[in-house]
Amino acid sequence: MTTSANWQVTDDDREVIGRELSGFVPDRVFDAHAHLHRAEWWASPPPIVVTGPFEAGLQTYREHLGRLLPGRELHALHMAYPFAGADEATLAAANAWVASQAAQDPLGACLMVVPPNDDPDQVRETGRSLGVRGLKPYHLYAALERTWDAAIPDYLPESLMAVADAEEWVVVLHLVRPRGIADPLNQHWVRRYCERYPRARLVLAHCARGFNPYHVLEGLPPLADLPNLWVDTSAVCNAMGVLAALQIMGTGRVLYGSDFCVSQIRGTAFSVADTFLWLDEEHAPDAPAHAADFALPLVGVENLRAVRAAARLAKLNDGDVGALFWGNAARLLDLAPGS
Repeated sequence: MTTSANWQVTDDDREVIGRELSGFVPDRVFDAHAHLHRAEWWASPPPIVVTGPFEAGLQTYREHLGRLLPGRELHALHMAYPFAGADEATLAAANAWVASQAAQDPLGACLMVVPPNDDPDQVRETGRSLGVRGLKPYHLYAALERTWDAAIPDYLPESLMAVADAEEWVVVLHLVRPRGIADPLNQHWVRRYCERYPRARLVLAHCARGFNPYHVLEGLPPLADLPNLWVDTSAVCNAMGVLAALQIMGTGRVLYGSDFCVSQIRGTAFSVADTFLWLDEEHAPDAPAHAADFALPLVGVENLRAVRAAARLAKLNDGDVGALFWGNAARLLDLAPGS
C-alpha cells in the first residue's frame, strides 16, 4: 500500500513556491474560502480527510497553508467542509465548532453551512448567536437523486437568501449543473437573488465554477453589472478562468481563496470539451517521457500559480494584487479600517 502525498510539501513544491510565488503574494493574506473539519463528521470520510489530520482547525489551517504561503500573515473566512448524510445535531455541532475556531482569530470570520430545509428564523437566531458572517449552502443537501443537476433554489431557497439580506450576510455559492455559470437557469437565479436581496453579498465560488473557463467567458459577463456579486479564485488551476473573472468583474470584486483543505490534495483540474476533469492520486497519469520525475502538484500551489499568471496577463499593479489578497475581502466583510 502506497503512502498518500496529500498534505505533504516536497522540495519540488518549495522550489516552485520560492521561484514563482514568493515575490508575488503580499505579506498578508485574507483567504476568502477555507474549510475546517473533524473526521468524526463522516461515517466514511473522503480521501482528503483520511490522509490528513483527524481535526483540521485554525492552527492546522495556519500550519499547512502557511507552508504554501511561508512568512505570510494569514486570516480567513472559514466554513465547515460540506458533508452529506449528517443529522441535524451533527451539522449544528460542526457549525458551532467552526465558529469557535474562527473566533480565535480577531480578524477571522466564518459562515454557517445550511441545508435548504432549515427554518429561516432558526438560521437567523443561530447565526447571530454564533457570530457568523453568512451562509454556505451546498448542493449535497438538495432533495434530489442527482444533486449535480440542482437549480440554485434546490439548495439555496429564497427564504434563506432573504435572511442573508436582512442580516447583510455573505453567501458563498458553489454552482452546479453541467455548464455552471453558462447555464441559463443559474444565470436567472443569480440575477434574481442579487437584485431582490441587494444587502446580501453573493460570492460565486471557484471563479463562478470556472474550472472550464469557456463557461466563465460565456456566462459571467451578463451578470457583471450586479454590484453585490463577487467571485473567489478557490481551487481554480487554470489561469484563463482567473483572468476571465478579473477582466469581467474588475479587480475590486475578485477574492483569493485557497479552498483549504482541497488545497492540500495532490491533483489539478482542467477543462475538456464542455466540462472539466479532476486528476488526483487515484487517477494520476503515467509520467511523460520528457519529465520522468513527474508528480502531481498540490492543488493550492497550482491555484496560486494560476492566480499569478492571470495577474501578470491582466497587468495588475501592486495595489490590485493587494486588493485581491486582502483589500477586497476587507470590504466584503467590513473589516475594521487599517486592519
